[in-house]
Amino acid sequence: MNVQAVHAHLEKHFDEDLERVREFLRMSSVSYTGEGIQETASTIKDIIEKLGGEAEVVQTKGHPVVYGEFNEGQQHTLLIYGMYDVMPTDEEDWTVDPWGAQIRDLPQFGPCIISRGAVNTKGPLAALFNVLGAIKEVEGKLPVNLVFAIEGEEEMGSRHFPAFLEEYREKFAKAEAVLFPFFEQDETGVPNITLGTKGMLYFELSCQGGDWGGPRSRGIHGSFNAWVKNPAWRLVQALSKLVDVNENFLIENFEKDVSPLDQKEMNLLQSQIEAGSFDENVFLENYDVKRLKYDGEGMAVWEKLFSRPQLNINGIYSGYCGPETKTVLPHVATAKIDVRMVPHMVPDQVIQAIRDHLDKNGFPDIEMKIYNNYYWSKVSIDECVVQAMIDTYRVMGKEPQIWPIEPGSAPYYVFERYLKIPYVAGGMGHGARQHSSNEYCTVQGVLDFEKSMVIFFDQYVKKVAAMNQPDQQCSLSTE
Repeated sequence: MNVQAVHAHLEKHFDEDLERVREFLRMSSVSYTGEGIQETASTIKDIIEKLGGEAEVVQTKGHPVVYGEFNEGQQHTLLIYGMYDVMPTDEEDWTVDPWGAQIRDLPQFGPCIISRGAVNTKGPLAALFNVLGAIKEVEGKLPVNLVFAIEGEEEMGSRHFPAFLEEYREKFAKAEAVLFPFFEQDETGVPNITLGTKGMLYFELSCQGGDWGGPRSRGIHGSFNAWVKNPAWRLVQALSKLVDVNENFLIENFEKDVSPLDQKEMNLLQSQIEAGSFDENVFLENYDVKRLKYDGEGMAVWEKLFSRPQLNINGIYSGYCGPETKTVLPHVATAKIDVRMVPHMVPDQVIQAIRDHLDKNGFPDIEMKIYNNYYWSKVSIDECVVQAMIDTYRVMGKEPQIWPIEPGSAPYYVFERYLKIPYVAGGMGHGARQHSSNEYCTVQGVLDFEKSMVIFFDQYVKKVAAMNQPDQQCSLSTE
């Protein structure tokens, strides 16, 4: 593939490409409300077809998945995984219309698109379609065949994605590896590669008035707390039994299957820290955090980010939370909680450990409602698709950070366990504030991402070709 010619085409047509990205971002597609979901799925189908591929909107028991393919007659096939759903825009401090995809100058970053989905992940998805169009314009066809699985429930835990993959397993059988397009540069411009992802357990704990006490069907006047127990106090007391004051886990058997990083990953992490490519102060500054949970620096804190599970309270609500005053004794209190699971934790066993712990500590009445529940996943650094992304960054003059695992979660386990193929998430470009107000991506980063995807496809074809030579295999280059 003539990479330079495709890059020149992208540069020449970038204004048009940027507007297509913004147009896609202006489509609301909120998974939890269903707003714009069907329309956005249909739009993706139309985009694939206009680029010369075949596509269909596959209905599930939840939101649809867009299946598509480009059969270019090539020897190798990649699966493009993506998501078109986004989080709600209920934060109060948006500085622009969250669906306007407006361009504003941000300190340090210059012109940026501010929009829900800008980075997570409608921005990268739309930019990838620009890349495919440019390659086909210049080269006539893509260097690899592609199949697509673009889901609309990732923000809800990909609840019906495994069933879709099972149904379409035969169509995906020809795929050798998975690409999840994403803006992966941090605030300083350093890209990263993650060798897997933590698993996700999301649940609610609810306490309602009942045999233990408390109002059962409605809130009552707050003065009766002298006489009647409060579900909010009981929930807080139950939560306090899960961790200690330093947020160390108190749940029996919660960590019994946790495995440490393997020695190869420990050595790689240590070498990167010593080389200065990992700096926790960048995180502290950009996320407005005064100090980390753990004391120390360097390996002492980074190793814990990648090897430790978490139990996080996302929100607590009960009773009156409005302006000024209203005395009330609520009848129900709820906490939304997520657990990020590391190898080799078993989701169902984690659920049982939490349930048993609550019961043992005198809270059998606390209801536990499970929403999302899926496994962690790991991929080898030696996989060709991972090596191709590493080389992509190096071709563009960037030495990537290699993260042993992604602290967040994505349904990579379905590729590892269902399809048994490796995967990589990546691409140049910077964006941030996912799941928050004023989510953004840089304008320059969109172009950089598009160029990086061209290089990635080229590098992938070269990697698999080299692997098929006698005595050759994909392996990490340290140069």
